[in-house]
Amino acid sequence: MNFEHIQRLIADFHSRPLPRLTLRDTSIRFVRDMSLAIVGARRSGKTYRTYQFIQEYLEKGGDIKNVCRVQFNDHRLSDMSKSDLSTVDEAFYALYPEKRGHENVFFVFDEIHRITGWEDYILHLLDEPTHRVLITGSTSRLLKGEIAGGLRGKNMSLTLFPFSFNEFLRHHAVDPDTVSSSGQAHLRNMLQRYLTQGGFPGLLDADERDHMDLLQNYWDTMVLRDIIEAHPESKIPFAVFSKFAQGLMARTGCPFTVRKMAGEMRDAGLSFSTETIYDYLHFLEEAFMVFTVPIFSASESIRQRNYHKVYAIDWAMARSIAPPAGVDATRQLETMVYLELRRRGLDVSYFKTRQGWEIDFIAVNKKRPDEGLLVCQVAYSMRDKGVRERELRGLSETARYLKVRSATVVTLDEAETLTIDGIAVNIVPAWKWLLE
Repeated sequence: MNFEHIQRLIADFHSRPLPRLTLRDTSIRFVRDMSLAIVGARRSGKTYRTYQFIQEYLEKGGDIKNVCRVQFNDHRLSDMSKSDLSTVDEAFYALYPEKRGHENVFFVFDEIHRITGWEDYILHLLDEPTHRVLITGSTSRLLKGEIAGGLRGKNMSLTLFPFSFNEFLRHHAVDPDTVSSSGQAHLRNMLQRYLTQGGFPGLLDADERDHMDLLQNYWDTMVLRDIIEAHPESKIPFAVFSKFAQGLMARTGCPFTVRKMAGEMRDAGLSFSTETIYDYLHFLEEAFMVFTVPIFSASESIRQRNYHKVYAIDWAMARSIAPPAGVDATRQLETMVYLELRRRGLDVSYFKTRQGWEIDFIAVNKKRPDEGLLVCQVAYSMRDKGVRERELRGLSETARYLKVRSATVVTLDEAETLTIDGIAVNIVPAWKWLLE
């Protein structure tokens, strides 16, 4: 790797203005002697979150020349190897020798995990107390597994999802007003827009006529780059895998079992072993394309014995690649609520009562267990008497069993407070709940 070429990349970054961006709510905090990884699905805004970090650093009086930024998905670095990585800090300190050992330097690396053996270089950088290392990637292996092991426990991670409703409003310069009638009406309209186009940042300013094509393009890129190319040893056939993955995405908000999925693949003329399906599911979760949710139980055997539910990284993307029958509005709203619970740092399960009634979400913040459990049901509308009875049944039993005093039902646009068997049930419109 050419030394002068790396220097030019570093210097070019210092000479260019930072891009305009929408501020994200996910906070960044370094832990001493550890790198920080921002992980999440492709196109969810990880690169721009690093720009936001740099912007915040500059606003506090920092110097752009204390930032060494390299994007390893740059085609000009496609032939870079592990042995070339030491060129990066050498090139930086050749430009700014006075900073070595005297000033904090931030090394910001996009997609460095593409280079085999990169972990040793990160550990090398962390040996210097003045170094801070921020990395991004579209793989959960930065959170756990062999990569985290390669960093010897010296990496902290945070997951960045596509835009929340609050970030979506901020992007469109909408100051949320949940009190006045006109403010509420505007939020209802914005929620419908959010529900239609989803949360991927790159779509928000695109022509609505292009949204479906863009989402399908995002999907194809994820499958190719984050699944097929990321696992060459598995020799995954693109067409076969896409059929499986599309079927899974179309199930967002639905139960999922490997046995049933294998049967449906066989019915479609595709031969899938149980082991292959487990591998493919693991790859999809690793790339943050889907998430699986177990039943709420302290028993591992019960969690494994019962079906899991599956949720897509984005409800609009799921709709864009689903078969013509599509993903109905209730499951889109349920996926939206699931993703918001995850953004809030909650562990999520579903629950089944003794009578077999399902509660969509039981959520807990393991870092703050004193906050207790959240019991949450999702219903697009409860105006139909049958739907209302179905959504409310089991809530009070579940709350009493879990020793909580209230439950929440998130709807599209209905609000009400009930008391059922001594349990407070708060029916909340999604446009309000998402902003809490």
